[in-house]
Amino acid sequence: MQEDFLQYLWKYGLFPADKLFTPDNQRVEILTPGQLNTDAGPDFLMARIRIGEAVWAGHVEIHVKASDWYRHNHNTDAAYDPVVLHVVYEADCTVKRTNGDSIPVIVLPVKSSYLDNYHQILSTLSVVPCESSWKSLESTEVENWIINMGIERMQAKSNEVFARLARNKGGWDETWIQLIFRSFGFGINQDAFDILGQSIPISAIRSTGSNQFRLEAILFGQADLLPVRKDAYSRALMVEYGFVRQKFNMVPLKNPGWKFLRMRPSNFPTVRIAQLSAFLAGNPDRLESVTDGPGKKFKLKFDYPVSSYWKVHYNFEKKWAGRFAGFGHETVNLFMINAVLPFRACYDNRNGDSSAWENWMNNLESLPAENNRITRIWEGYEYRIPNAFYSQAFLQLFTKYCHSRQCLTCHIGQFLIKGKGK
Repeated sequence: MQEDFLQYLWKYGLFPADKLFTPDNQRVEILTPGQLNTDAGPDFLMARIRIGEAVWAGHVEIHVKASDWYRHNHNTDAAYDPVVLHVVYEADCTVKRTNGDSIPVIVLPVKSSYLDNYHQILSTLSVVPCESSWKSLESTEVENWIINMGIERMQAKSNEVFARLARNKGGWDETWIQLIFRSFGFGINQDAFDILGQSIPISAIRSTGSNQFRLEAILFGQADLLPVRKDAYSRALMVEYGFVRQKFNMVPLKNPGWKFLRMRPSNFPTVRIAQLSAFLAGNPDRLESVTDGPGKKFKLKFDYPVSSYWKVHYNFEKKWAGRFAGFGHETVNLFMINAVLPFRACYDNRNGDSSAWENWMNNLESLPAENNRITRIWEGYEYRIPNAFYSQAFLQLFTKYCHSRQCLTCHIGQFLIKGKGK
């Protein structure tokens, strides 16, 4: 038995309500179970419980064994004094508040089939716990949950944009530039690119205009990736960066976490920085290029070429075996999904456009689905992923629920635990 499973049963009332009694045979009636507390303190807050003839308002604490109350030192923590009911699987002792008063306890009746279904799901070695059973559900139930996952991911991304905007004190330009930088990390180097973007003053980026060489100098220098006295190109970058660094009082990063190992050269951070410099040079009106025009129109240019050095190099003094391919359709697609569409929707929403979220969803539905390790897992289960909205939904489902075995908070998992398959 696990405590989170008991919390799940309590939250959704999945127990026979007419079989709740205290050890002294007082009838217990749940008027309101309370709100699940995800922070420190009792498990459910502001519950209303009838015990015998008295109605109590307070908190509920849930444990597998009653003695866990003492093992967790709740008896010495005043935050647990407002607990009016102790819900357990095994009542092996009486528990008391800090003042010595006893707390009423009930043993929660657990339906054996629920527990068996839960253990069956968690015992699988599959990366998706319900791999062998989720198809037993009605297709409409699964479809509705997948759509909810897509909307949940959109909400999470919009929260990230607005949080970044708040940190930038309402600066949309700074926020957009930082999202561009983060997105060019394309997964494994996202955090390092994010750190890089936040370390460069927006005034330094604005000052470059379409000067691609100066952008390369700023980005490579600030990223701590410029080699010492290698070739003429890197030496020129060093000189240019020294000038810009002094002008804008920049402090170069010290190993922000660049990753090169077990990566294709086309994904090296050096290549991505060269591409990022080209993108910024090709889109000097960066904010207007993504905010002007109707909801589905963007003026972004992805075909601005990298500089001549990076057409033949994937790292300093290391040349490509063949020809550098530049931006591919899949790369552009990922950039649209992870940067352009969330930013545009948040910008429009904050500026009073009531159709911003609908436009965002429509744009996702018009883009091809992502092709990555996680989407391939779902396709292996024969689930069709028709567009980017659905690929985002399946990413959300896997990363937030399946990977961490959060079946108790997953709608599909809840149905399976309750045995509601076909």
